[in-house]
Amino acid sequence: MRPGSMLCALTLLAWSGSAIAQPYAQPPDRGQRGYRAYDEQDPPRPAPSDCWCEERSWARRSLSPFRVHIGAAGRVVTEEITPGMMTAIDIGRGPAGFRATALWARVGSDDGLAQYTGELTLDFGRQSAWRPVLGAGGGFARTYRVDDQGNRTSGGASLGLGVVRAALEYRLPIEGTDSRAGVNVMGVLPAVRGEGAPDVKGWVVVGATLGVGF
Repeated sequence: MRPGSMLCALTLLAWSGSAIAQPYAQPPDRGQRGYRAYDEQDPPRPAPSDCWCEERSWARRSLSPFRVHIGAAGRVVTEEITPGMMTAIDIGRGPAGFRATALWARVGSDDGLAQYTGELTLDFGRQSAWRPVLGAGGGFARTYRVDDQGNRTSGGASLGLGVVRAALEYRLPIEGTDSRAGVNVMGVLPAVRGEGAPDVKGWVVVGATLGVGF
């Protein structure tokens, strides 16, 4: 055999042996991190959802359905401020609710006022500790009496009222208690005047209260 032919035959034989010795590629290890074979018995994963219903219901459950507030208030008429005391009862976790409010400003004096109102309220706080509240309703007040010439006289008189209120409350960080500090501004407009009631145009009540839920 010629030397060239022998060289070609040896080269071909060596290449064939190398190809036979090459191992097959191994599949990825099933135990390696990041790889997991599909198992038909695995429960399907729930589709992602942006629903905040559970979180919202939890936040609402943490609010008390019954809250009592007490604090100081002032009745503002033109440039005069009459100091007094305010109490209120809130019913409902929100966003809709009801509030009953009582205000006593310098009761027993010549310009004293006892005011009792009820409101339908909307609480816009949702899940925040800061809770803006709007309310509207009506009520009545007892105040001084005047004669036919408008002069003050003995006894008292009644007024039917329409009211609107804006408030900002803050939920105090006291665990397990729906306690709040709030500031209120209430606009009051006499709508019905009883016998002997003074001809007043209206007034504003400004108050600061602390409340606790039950």
